Amino acid sequence: MAEVRVEGNDIVVRLGTFEALVTFRRQVRVPLASLRMVQVEGSPMTGVPLLLVPGLAWAKSFAVGCSRKGGRREFVAVYAHRPAVVVDAEGARWDRLVISQRDAGAMAAELATMLLGRAPGNPARRGAFRAPLE
Repeated sequence: MAEVRVEGNDIVVRLGTFEALVTFRRQVRVPLASLRMVQVEGSPMTGVPLLLVPGLAWAKSFAVGCSRKGGRREFVAVYAHRPAVVVDAEGARWDRLVISQRDAGAMAAELATMLLGRAPGNPARRGAFRAPLE
């Protein structure tokens, strides 16, 4: 199963063997500076497309791969009955990540804390992780 981590200034999705085989990649990266929203989806299979290229999906069971929706690139690795972390980004290679996690709530909380920590006027935003200039 895929695993979401924060490594340096990136959100990194490390893929398991099955996921790597069907998507032709070992990992997916999104810079933390591109992060716009984080949430937990309790039933991630409902909004995931079944046509993934490269990728593989089985209705109401799992979906692993890449898709395009309205010009946005999305990477999914979701399994039925497992909550997922949903990461929306802007200006990165991937616009959205939807990844099933055993502890999706804790990972989403960690990412949300990082997102809130870079809010304008927050004295804790000094350091390597900064919001892009607008």
